[in-house]
Amino acid sequence: MTRVPLPPKSAKSFRTVCQFCIVGCGYQVFKWPEGKDGTPSSDGNALGIDFTEPQSADGVWIAPNMHTVVTDKDGSRHSVAIIPDTECSVNSGMESVRGGGLAQTLYAPDRETKARLHRPQLLGADGHRDAEWDEAVDLGARVIKAVIDRWGPDAVGMKFFDHGGGGGGFENNWAVGRFFFSGVGTRRASIHNRPAYNSEVHAAGDAGLAPLTNAYVDARLSDTIMIVGANPYETQSNYFLNHMIPNLNGDSEELKAKTFSGEPTTSGRMIIVDPRRTMSVAAAEAAGGKENVLHLQIEPGTDIVLLNAISRVVLDKRWHDIAFIRQRTEWQTFEAYQRSSLGVDQSLDDVVDEAAAHCGVAAVDIIKAAEWVAEPKKGGARRRTLFHYEKGLIWGLKNYENIASIVDLALMTGNVGKPGTGCSRLGGHQEAYVRPPYPGGRPALNVDEAVRRGEAKVFWIGGCNPVLTTLRAEDMENSLIERGASVRAVLEETKGRPVGERVVAVVDVLKEGGMFILAQDLYMTASAQHAHVVLPAAGWGEMNLTSINGERRLRLYERFMDPPGDALPDWKIMSKFAERLRQLYEEDQNPLMANRFRDYRWKTDEEVFIHARYSFKGDGSDPMEGYAGLTYDLLRDLGNEGIQTPVRLVNRVPVGTPRLFEDGKFGTPSGKARFIAAHRPWPGYAAGVERQRKNHRFWINNGRVNHIWQTLYHHQHIEFYRERFPIPCLEINPADATELGIAAGDLLEVANDVGSVRAMAYITDAVKPNHAFMLFGQPRGAAGDLISDHVDPATTIPYYKGAWADIRRIGPAPDELKTVSFLPRNKVD
Repeated sequence: MTRVPLPPKSAKSFRTVCQFCIVGCGYQVFKWPEGKDGTPSSDGNALGIDFTEPQSADGVWIAPNMHTVVTDKDGSRHSVAIIPDTECSVNSGMESVRGGGLAQTLYAPDRETKARLHRPQLLGADGHRDAEWDEAVDLGARVIKAVIDRWGPDAVGMKFFDHGGGGGGFENNWAVGRFFFSGVGTRRASIHNRPAYNSEVHAAGDAGLAPLTNAYVDARLSDTIMIVGANPYETQSNYFLNHMIPNLNGDSEELKAKTFSGEPTTSGRMIIVDPRRTMSVAAAEAAGGKENVLHLQIEPGTDIVLLNAISRVVLDKRWHDIAFIRQRTEWQTFEAYQRSSLGVDQSLDDVVDEAAAHCGVAAVDIIKAAEWVAEPKKGGARRRTLFHYEKGLIWGLKNYENIASIVDLALMTGNVGKPGTGCSRLGGHQEAYVRPPYPGGRPALNVDEAVRRGEAKVFWIGGCNPVLTTLRAEDMENSLIERGASVRAVLEETKGRPVGERVVAVVDVLKEGGMFILAQDLYMTASAQHAHVVLPAAGWGEMNLTSINGERRLRLYERFMDPPGDALPDWKIMSKFAERLRQLYEEDQNPLMANRFRDYRWKTDEEVFIHARYSFKGDGSDPMEGYAGLTYDLLRDLGNEGIQTPVRLVNRVPVGTPRLFEDGKFGTPSGKARFIAAHRPWPGYAAGVERQRKNHRFWINNGRVNHIWQTLYHHQHIEFYRERFPIPCLEINPADATELGIAAGDLLEVANDVGSVRAMAYITDAVKPNHAFMLFGQPRGAAGDLISDHVDPATTIPYYKGAWADIRRIGPAPDELKTVSFLPRNKVD
């Protein structure tokens, strides 16, 4: 039997937030010397709980996965226990399967997380070797300077995180953005999960909405929750379980009655638009009954036509909020939207029937969805509908118009800026965007193409793994290998020579098509393996950082342990490079460029936080992340409740914003929201996508599963998570599996005109015939190897959900898949 030590009364206590998904559940961290444990009696442990008595399943207790032992730099060993915070309203003491194992992700020299990067590394003929920071920074900075001086700033390409949570935060984002935008000045920047530097929700911004508009309590208060292209049970688990489910099962009716005095209130309903019957559909039906859950199981790429048809029903039934539209939107955009998007020149029946045929759903269900969204309640009160969407819509056929179609429906029904409503993305990572303005315009430059075409002479990868996650991922890896080979060779040939000579030699091969690659990460990822300079970053728990969650709740994630070896926070790494570039330009007697790299000499995490804070005014004009007036001390006092951004300064006192747009002012010059055209008829697939669709049988959808966070960068080193998905699973319909002779657990090849990948068969009727669903970022098989280079030309957002391929059985799963060996990018031969 596993015994878990208890923290003693003397244990140090810290507040933090989960490093993973956007929900941002609150946690308590206890740290104490190894072996100096507390006792089970209530007066013998830091929790003050009598553990001599059995604890309830939903009580406060420490599971084995919540405890580990870490070693700080002075060699001292400490027990660490990380448990959910019962006082945090986000999760109310609940933990997801990911959050419940936070302790297992911590660096420890005697566990598999010892794979963390400890020191800078330089690539040579025999692989990577350890280097000192000064050596790595000097080489990298000199090459960057030489490239800027010869080819200009756009020859420096980057692909970096822009998020919060583990490895990100306002602190690191500010330093990264300031270095590349104010310092280097490059337009060839891209965000961790896409080929350009762009918003995933440009249409919402153009309409005057922010990406995150509602408070989580609104999920308890709404009459209907509409979820499009998202699976919140698995990907925003505790938002779904702690806030949505109480609405469906009736537990929030008392809160509704108290909040909406005199307004009819009942248990909520849920509409889920998803091609799969996900765990969210099943859990919602279990909580609220099948009669209160409507699953619209659409065909790929038909979101726009579905949402427009629902809006047309609302218009014809006169359920739209005419007062809201006249007072709070630009009327002329509403008139144009009706003509461009709702087919007002056709009969309602024709519009609905056409949508039903394209989407593969019943016409009566489209009408029912409109009723649940907008039909007035008894007595005429308007229905309060909360709209949520995520990657299924964002990474769909036409990103810009996909987002426009759901924003338009929310505006049309007046469901923004009041309790129980909102139109927000559900989110992946937490948010913490604060950077100087991006030097480029819209649409942003495609950095992936620049890497492949040879236009990027330097490519810096930070906190992401494009070899697994970008489109045409195999081509990305080939570009890193082929374009990096000549640089690797010349660095080996010039080893031991003065660094200036080495840089001249590097520039010579860059002229011939080479590319100098830097990677900055926690682990030696599949992408970092190809980098000439690898930089070890500190992670969650190893620095103080701040972020906001899906309801814009900003909190301090306190440092409670040392990073491994010489690893540094990302902001400190950028500071080192900026300082060296400043010195080099001063030596070059170029004060103009030298000044671009001044003022990076931050000493602490909070200094960076404060420096970034001056981007905000606190006068009501700030973006949703604005945190004017905040300090670490104030955030410590606020604990895991934090404060919701944007923060306004009222008599110099920071005041939070529970939900956006309650004041009626939207983010447009007029202060009124705009309807954005989402054109009809259905646009069809782009030529390249249509060609793939005709030549290959199966639509290969992709996404996350509950146990695994993103590319398994932590979880591949933790047996509890790794053993569940030793290879990407591929959901396939039983009829298709029978036809192809596939049994559960078989090893499959999934191949198309872009590439091929291997996966393990998971037979389920959750997917329709000729549909499949694949875990997206597993190091043993990346869905990105199947994704074409098609992007929405309006936004440069890829159609990540749009791959068609053929599926072939290879045979039963090989024995090696049952072992714990899990090297990065370890493919099964």
